[in-house]
Formats: sequence, structure tokens, C-alpha cells
Amino acid sequence: MEDTVYENAPSWVSEADVRAGLERIKNAPLDPKRGLFGPGSMYWEVNKHTVVYFLGAVQAVQLQLAHPWIATAVFEHSKVTTAPRKRAQLTYIYLWSLIYGDLEMVSKKSISLYKLHTHVEGTIGEDAGRHAKGSPYAANELNALLFVHVTAFYTRVKLYEALIRPLTDEERDRFCADAKLYAYCFGIPDSMHPSSWQEVEDYLESMQRSDALGRTEPGVTISRFMKKSIPWPLRRPLWTFLCITLPERTRELVELPQPTPANRRRHKMMSGFFRVLISILPKRFGYVPAYHEALRRLEGKREPDLITRTLNRLFLGIPKLVS
Repeated sequence: MEDTVYENAPSWVSEADVRAGLERIKNAPLDPKRGLFGPGSMYWEVNKHTVVYFLGAVQAVQLQLAHPWIATAVFEHSKVTTAPRKRAQLTYIYLWSLIYGDLEMVSKKSISLYKLHTHVEGTIGEDAGRHAKGSPYAANELNALLFVHVTAFYTRVKLYEALIRPLTDEERDRFCADAKLYAYCFGIPDSMHPSSWQEVEDYLESMQRSDALGRTEPGVTISRFMKKSIPWPLRRPLWTFLCITLPERTRELVELPQPTPANRRRHKMMSGFFRVLISILPKRFGYVPAYHEALRRLEGKREPDLITRTLNRLFLGIPKLVS
């Protein structure tokens, strides 16, 4: 991956690009029943932890809201502020299906998500970074897809290391290799994707320095809404925990808490709380329901058990996902 990836001109992903990525998956040495990853993979290991997955998702959104295309697209085309639960459920259905589904489901969901994203396009309503007012955006734009993809997995890896255990350099690189398979589902080619964890860090640092990011009213509005959605007793400490470790530029653009001494104490307190919570949660609740459902599928059991069905209804509004 070139060091100047963030300077690439806009490039629109076509359905043929997504199908070409799926063809690469089909030709890879993968067990169709296991799907993209399977037990023992780094992608399953990091993404199976309920606390890590959900907290990482919130952090990733904050990073993404600093990108004017993404912030505007989410604000104008999703129900994130009017029906946030439904918006979250739709996201989890697609992403958990790709991570934990068999290859048939991965293929169907990839094409379905691409077609859904074809309706997400418009124009920027204000000057922001390099993006002039009136310039176009689209969900199926390659640079935006890459930024969403990398920020989504980066935050979960960093939280995994903070709350569960540090990863070795070899494990991080294995995770990056897994992420490249996942990227094929969105039509992101090898030439654009980081090949090592160091390249992941370099890419995100370059994005933070670039004018590809910028402050927008939609980005700030969505972030404020997310903060207010946290129950009042937990709002300040949890929001502080989620935000003060994010890059300085993102905190400024999205108007997030700064790492003051008081906020660092809140972060330390919440870190301790989550580490204890993760250590005492039974695996049935400490791991996301899609993980348990996928394990049962690999054991030849097509239906999720009662607990998994209940948790799927809680998180997704449906009884089964990947079986």
C-alpha cells in the first residue's frame, strides 16, 4: 500500500468490483462452511467479545464522523438520530453475517449491502477540509469505504489490547490479513488495503494529518446525539472513556472530551470496571450471540439455542442470524 493512499482521487466501486472480491474469496483456501474466518482466527478472537465489539463500534463512529462524506451520508440517509436502535440492528445484521456466516451468506450479504449503499449519495452541505460545499459523496466510494473499514477494526483491536490482553506483532499482522479478506466483501482491492499492522497505523496517521477530514455540522450533531443516548449516571465517565484516547484531530473536529487530568482518572476508572466486567461475564454473554450461533453451525446444529435466540432478538430484533 502506498504511503499516500489518502490522496487518491475519488473512485466509485461497482457491483463488478464487489463480485471480483467475492471471486477472490471463492478461490481462496477457505472452508465454505466456516466462512471467511472460523475458530482460531484473529478476526473471530477480537470480534467475539461483546464489550469490545460494542464499545469499539462507538469509537469507530467517532473517527468516521470526522470524515465529511461519511458524516453527511449517515446524517442524511440513515435513521441514526430518529431510530438509532433500528439503525444499529441493521448494521449488526450485515457485519455479523459477514464475520460469522458461511460463504454463501457472505456472498449474499455483500451484494445486498452494495445495492443498499447505491442509494446513499448526495452533496456536502458546507466546506469541510478539502471538500467544497456542493461536492458529491457516495457510500460506495472506495476511499470512504476503506476509511470506514479500517477505523471499524482498528478501534476493536485497540480496545481488545486495553481490556483483555496485548497482541503480539505476529497476531496483529494475522488480524490485518483477515481484515483484507473482509475488505473484499466491499470491493476494496489489495492495492488499497494495509498489508501489515504498521501500515494500518501509518494509514490512520496520514488520514489524521490530511485535509480529507474536516468538521461538519452533521458530524457534531450525530456525536452529540450519541452522547445524550447514554443513560445519565454513566454518560460522563463512559463518554470520556470512549473519546479521550482517540486522535487529537478527531477530538477537535467532532468536539469530543480532551485528556485532562480529571478525564484521565475517569478513563482509568472505567478501564478497571470493564476489565472486571469482562473477567466475570459468562461466555454465553461475554461473547456476541453470532459467535455462538456460528459455533453451533460448525457442530452441525442449524438452530441457535434459546439463549442465543433471546440475545439475537435483544440485539437484532430477529431470532437467528448466521445459521
